[in-house]
Amino acid sequence: MALMQLLTELLQRIIPHTLPEGFECLALTCKYLYTLCIPFLEHYNNLRFHFQKFEYNKTNKDFREFRYYHDLLRFPDTATSAYSLISRIAIEPTVRRYILEATFSLDSRAYTRLPTTVRENAGSEIWRDRNEATRQLFADSLYLREAGLDWKEFYSAMMEDVNSWRQSEHAAAFALTLLPNLRVLTPAFSRLRSSAPQNLITTVLQTARKNPHSNASLAQVTTYSGSCDIPWVPLLLALPRIKKFWGYGYMGKAEGDNCIESSYLGTDLDSKLEVAGFNDASVDAEAIAGFLKHTPSLKTLTYWHSTEANGGYRDWDLCRFIAGVQHEVGSHLEHLCAVTLELRCLITPGKPCLRGFQRLESLELPLDIVLCNFEAAHPADHPADHESMDSNSLIGDIVPASVSVLSLLSPGKSPHDKALELLFRNFASQKQFYTPNLKKILLTCPYDADELYKAQCANLAAEAKRAGVDFGLSGDLCLISELAENMRCPFYS
Repeated sequence: MALMQLLTELLQRIIPHTLPEGFECLALTCKYLYTLCIPFLEHYNNLRFHFQKFEYNKTNKDFREFRYYHDLLRFPDTATSAYSLISRIAIEPTVRRYILEATFSLDSRAYTRLPTTVRENAGSEIWRDRNEATRQLFADSLYLREAGLDWKEFYSAMMEDVNSWRQSEHAAAFALTLLPNLRVLTPAFSRLRSSAPQNLITTVLQTARKNPHSNASLAQVTTYSGSCDIPWVPLLLALPRIKKFWGYGYMGKAEGDNCIESSYLGTDLDSKLEVAGFNDASVDAEAIAGFLKHTPSLKTLTYWHSTEANGGYRDWDLCRFIAGVQHEVGSHLEHLCAVTLELRCLITPGKPCLRGFQRLESLELPLDIVLCNFEAAHPADHPADHESMDSNSLIGDIVPASVSVLSLLSPGKSPHDKALELLFRNFASQKQFYTPNLKKILLTCPYDADELYKAQCANLAAEAKRAGVDFGLSGDLCLISELAENMRCPFYS
């Protein structure tokens, strides 16, 4: 029987089952069906507002109307913690399917502002009718069973945190079992104190990887934005639809054997990752190589180095870092940005060689890469004149022939004027031989740059014009290329 031939009463019963994925398409089919959908529109729009791009404490009420911060707890669709989200889903399971993007960074933050009496009253008013439904949700969880966890113990551990009004690792982990349509994931934690939540998250990711065409939780995730030092990063890379990864923090072996190893990825399970970004991160050469080892589809890598990410001010071995990237993805990487904005960050002397990047189109580096090459060739105890260096060989080593856009970051202080002179000496006459595809050079020249540096920028502008290359200057010490600006994750921008 055709759908339109069904009785109105039957259609009214069918419509709730289209929420949320098919509701809009059904409502737009014809005027008759739209009329039948009208009673559901307000509820649909309310849930879409609160949950489609989910974040804790989100409300359509103006905060200026609140007399107290705890008024957030009185809105049934405003989740203030992982537990309140879970309990909301428990009483209306359809809610889980609305969530397409989730930022869990403000989990339980509202609790710190609530007096004890308010907490007790809020708990008795808001959660009393949800507890049994939530308890049953845990009892029915296939993920807890698959992880070999006793649901009663897991639930009790969560409720101990909930009743004490503190953030619960157990609730945060269990929330990840309830997201079949999630596309963008920003978790709220990195390291976990308890092994049970860790086991549960591992099980969720393994299940999603094995069932890419099912309604398994997290199977639809395309973007991850969060800590890069969590132990389940390899499983995230193996998710069937993952395309973008944005990490921050520390990853490497300098403070213990914390290097990310792709132990969960077999040669037949290479990641589909296309874009990887690290912001305010400290990743050593071994760790970046291990991360990129199974990313045959990677096209863009953006790395913003921070000395504070690993708790110290170690020198950055940029040359080894680039060598690790080149070894793993040099054959197919198209865009590379590896920079630091910290003036105190020292780059370890080394011999940079980027000739192994075969398809690189845009490249962004700190100008220090020229100086670290000079320091490696001429240590302090064997000084040499800059004039003795072969600048033609230098630009060929640092800028692959395939590059069309080159961005260089500099604070504009000595000896960066010498670095510019070394890199671009006789550029107009040598450009066609060493960098035949180069079309644009972007350079930083802050307002307080040295006069010698500004003079070298002017010389380079003239050389670029003679070579038929566009030249641009930026007054701010920031990421200046279109690549970096377009690819930066909104969460960190």
